[in-house]
This record gives sequence, C-alpha cells and structure tokens, in this order.
Amino acid sequence: MKIADLLNDKNTLLEKINHTIPNSVYIFDLNEVNMVWFNDRVKDLYGYTLAEIRAQGTEYYARSMHPDDIPVLNAAIERSRDLKEGEVISIEYRFKDSNGQYHWINDRITPFSRDEHGKVNTILGIATDVNDSKSHEENLKKTIEKLNLSLSAANMGTWEWDIEQNRLQWDSKMYSMHDVPEMPDMDPMTEVWKRALRDDMENVNRKVNEAVTNHQDFYVTYRVAYQNKEIHHIKCYGKFMTSSGTPRMYGVAWDSTEEIQTEMQIAETKAKMISSTKMAALGEMSGGIAHEINNPLTVIQARAFQLQQMVDAGKTDPIKIRQAAESISRTADKIARIIKSLRSFAREGTYDPFEVVPVKQVIDETLEFCRTRFYNHGVEIEVGTIDPDLEVECRLIQIEQVLLNLLNNSFDAITDLKEKWIRINVTEKVDCIEISVADSGSGIPAAIADQIMLPFFTTKEVGKGTGLGLSISAGIIKSHKGELRLKSEAANTTFVITLPRWQEDEALSY
Repeated sequence: MKIADLLNDKNTLLEKINHTIPNSVYIFDLNEVNMVWFNDRVKDLYGYTLAEIRAQGTEYYARSMHPDDIPVLNAAIERSRDLKEGEVISIEYRFKDSNGQYHWINDRITPFSRDEHGKVNTILGIATDVNDSKSHEENLKKTIEKLNLSLSAANMGTWEWDIEQNRLQWDSKMYSMHDVPEMPDMDPMTEVWKRALRDDMENVNRKVNEAVTNHQDFYVTYRVAYQNKEIHHIKCYGKFMTSSGTPRMYGVAWDSTEEIQTEMQIAETKAKMISSTKMAALGEMSGGIAHEINNPLTVIQARAFQLQQMVDAGKTDPIKIRQAAESISRTADKIARIIKSLRSFAREGTYDPFEVVPVKQVIDETLEFCRTRFYNHGVEIEVGTIDPDLEVECRLIQIEQVLLNLLNNSFDAITDLKEKWIRINVTEKVDCIEISVADSGSGIPAAIADQIMLPFFTTKEVGKGTGLGLSISAGIIKSHKGELRLKSEAANTTFVITLPRWQEDEALSY
C-alpha cells in the first residue's frame, strides 16, 4: 500500500499511532464520569482492562484517584464542558494502579464530542506517567530544603556569578552579612567595594581572576566595615562550573568575626599561660640565679679590696693591677650574660621573628639558668659534643623555654634519687636536628605515657605544677614544624625535640 493510501486510511493510521505512542490515550464521558475507551498502554502500565474501569461506575474517581486530587479533577471536568475546538487544558493528579500504587499523571485534555447544545460531553485525553520525574522533583525539593536548613543553621549566604554576563546574584543573607540594603538593580560588588578594606578586595580580585583563568575553585577572607564602624570578617568559597555550557561560579559566604575573635582570645590566653609558666620556672630557679650572680660579685668585691690595699700600701704593681682588672672584667661579663639571658627569657617571645642561631648557644644560654641550682642539689649535667657551626632557624626564647621546662621536669623527677644526672645530646640529621634530654629516672609508666602531653595533666603534687608545661612545649615545637616526643623505648626517661634546620615559610604563632 502506498503512503498516500495509508494516510487516507484513517483506521490504519490511528491503529499504528495507537500501537506506537508511549502515552495512555483515552476517551472520557463527562456525564457518566467514566471511561468510554482507552488504548493498550493503560493495561500495560496500570493493569486495568476497560471493563474493570467501567465496572467502577460513579465510584471511579473515589476508587482510582488520590483523595487530595479529586477537587482538581472535578474542576477540570467543569472547565472541559466549555472548551473550544482545539483548546487544550493540562492537569496533574495521582492515579492508583491495580496493585494499589499511586502514579503521578500529566494529562492533556481536549474536546472529543458535543451534545445537541454544543456542550462537550466526551473528552480525549493523553496521559503521561511522570512518576519518576515527580519523585526526582520531590527528592530535589527535600535536598534543597535540607541544604537551606544547613545554610541557615551555619549562618551562610549563597551567591551565583554568570561570568560571561558578569552578573552576580545574592540571596538575602549575603546582603545582611555585608550590611548592604537589598534593592532592585543594585550591583552587590559595587557596594562591597565601598565597604571592604581595599587591600583585602585587591587580594580577592586576584584570587577570583586566577580561579576563572584556571577553571578552579577559590577561598578568600576579607573585611567589611559596617555603617556603625564595626569591622566584620567574611569568609567566601567559590566553585567553578561549566555543566550548563556557560561558565559560572557558585559559592557560599559566612561571617567569621566571632570565630576570629575567639581565636584571638585563645591566642591571648595561651600567651598568658606561657608567660605564667615562664615566671613559675624563674621562681623555681631564683635561688640558683641569685647564687650565680652572688659568686662573681664576691670575686669582684675581693679584687676591688685587693686593689684598694695596694693603693693604701703605696704598692702599685702593674702586673697585679692588670690581673685584678682582667678578673673584674671577666666576672662582670659573666654577670651581664646571666642578666641578659634572664631578661630575654622573661620577655614574651611568641611573635619574635625566626633567626638562625648556633645550637650550642641555645644549650649554653639555657644552662646559665640552672647549672648552679642543679650543682647545689647534686645533679650532674652532661652535655655531649656539639658542632659549634651547627645552626638552626628558630625563635630562640621559645626553644630555650622548652629546654628549660624539660630540665626542670627532670630535676623534679630525680631530686630524691640516689643517682642524679641529666644528659643533653644533639644529633645532626640531613634536614633536621634532634636534641635529647635524658635523666636518671626509670621512665614514664606506660599507663600515663599517652597523657603527659595533654593540657592540665600532671604527676606533680598539688601546688607544684600546672600541667601546662609539656602541653605548651609541644605546641611551641609544633609551631616550629617540629615534634616533641617521649622516647618510650629508652631505658631512662628521655624526651626528644626534633626541629627542621630551616623554616621554609613563617611558622604559625603559638
């Protein structure tokens, strides 16, 4: 049969369309409120025959439709009665299959026949099962609701930037976060530039441009001055995407002012604790320091008395005068070194710049504080050979504080032992150094070895320790990109400080 004949044979044409079309096609009687005819897709998709549907009679809606959708269907029936030829209405509702499961249906309705008064009495409908898309839509809606809830709980704002059109869109939270009034036709970034610190925004521009050029994400922080003069810190994250074909960036931002203020308070508290532990250490060593200074003062006094006697006796022996003067000068230099070390140690060193210093200097200056005290209590200090050219980049005062804390801990642990010694050794490795402080103690019990670095943990008697020493010391070494650890496998109590020889970047302040 020719194509023209097939097109003229309407029955054959309709039959082929009926077998091919994936939708449910039906004819519905508006007066009977029941089906007149439907194609095989209804049986295939929902399990009903025409006879089974018609058998429901006037109960068709109540038994086959979701109760919430019946008002929508009734309204559609009334509207259908007055439809013009070629006019189509579209509705959505839920239809129950023969297994009792509901399906979302998108239905397009048009007049099929009319009564003698011209009123529509039957309609032709093409129903499409949209259950999958509706389910996806519902899941997407729930996901968006959860996301909005999360953003709200996190106090975050969202933004979208069309890169090609250079059009930026903010949600309401972004406006309030930047203290910008939400007004039509207002460019948010223009307002931000008016309020933000210029140096910060230049940095933001640079990072955003890099992200666009390299098709990558970015993360920035900048400060905004509110109208009431308050400075707020804003953190912003942006993600580059081209999934829609158009390059865009989507992101979130949040006000981190409280977070930054809290960090500053924590840093200030840590600095106070460090200062407190320093003063406690100096208090413990005050007797030894006084003795360190008192001995050379006695030498100076004796030499001065010797010179006075020579003058009184009229005997001015140039050799003896020079010897006395040199002795006074050497002794005064020793006192000066002790006082200099004492003043440096007492000073806050948290924000000192990193400097390259000989490791031997670090050890020697630390021992100036405690050598006499340890000697008076019978504690022997042994220092291994240290290469005078071996250097390390560090904050000198902080490393001396850590060493002194380890030495004091060793002193407290062994002061009542029969055998009392402390040994300091320095080991040079390829890119780091190790300073070990060992004492005659038998080691830290395994039960508490994992806790000794925790804040406020102490094995000392009440009133003899805050428990902050090792915790702060570990933090200082970490800020130098190093490590402070207990050498648990050693026969005696041994702590090891590992420090990189050089700080590639400025270490974080502790």
